[in-house]
Amino acid sequence: MTKAMHQIESILSQNEKYRLDDSVPTESQINQAELGLKTEFKGWYRDFVRLGGLNDLRFSAEILSPQELVENQRYIDSRAYVAFASNGCGDLFCWSVGDSPAIFLWDHETKRLTEDAPDFVTWLERNRF
Repeated sequence: MTKAMHQIESILSQNEKYRLDDSVPTESQINQAELGLKTEFKGWYRDFVRLGGLNDLRFSAEILSPQELVENQRYIDSRAYVAFASNGCGDLFCWSVGDSPAIFLWDHETKRLTEDAPDFVTWLERNRF
């Protein structure tokens, strides 16, 4: 188990659980979304999905399923970022393609990206309630 996966599992196990009964996306669905976006997903996203994190309702942002990643990418002007979560107000949280682990917030009104967290685990901790 990777360090990030262990940290994600620890975050998901905190507090009382509020989860949907939706199924966890399959590896095939994740791979299809990667093909649709023409990029490889970050390992932490795959870990989060495998651990059932998409069904967890104790986050202040909605973390998107693999198919929703593909659907929401049309809003981001740059292929250097992948939108992985929504704040419910039209803004999207994105990871940068490449080696950088930073998380950015894309403002739908200004169409600007600003750094929101240094990595996904930090972002999860900040958005967990």
